[in-house]
Amino acid sequence: MAKKKIKSRKRAGRVISKSKIKTISSKQITSKYNSKLALRDLILFALLSIISFILYTVSGSILYQDTFYLLTILFGFVSVAFLIVFLIIIFARGKVKKK
Repeated sequence: MAKKKIKSRKRAGRVISKSKIKTISSKQITSKYNSKLALRDLILFALLSIISFILYTVSGSILYQDTFYLLTILFGFVSVAFLIVFLIIIFARGKVKKK
């Protein structure tokens, strides 16, 4: 039997049309709504972290201490993340105003 010759197909690279690419304007990033939202969430999680720390120091049971310590760390990391987001928005707003 003769071997069949199989034509190999070349895969065309995925082409992204310009209509599918969505750019975000810097005004949307630096809007007052975004900065107020980030600041509100920063304050909320910072307060939750402080409250959890206070409950950690006051509680007597080991189970409660471990739980509140874990919550303190968790809320602390989230508040630091919102602090970074808030600072990025503030610095981006400064860049937009300079243009």
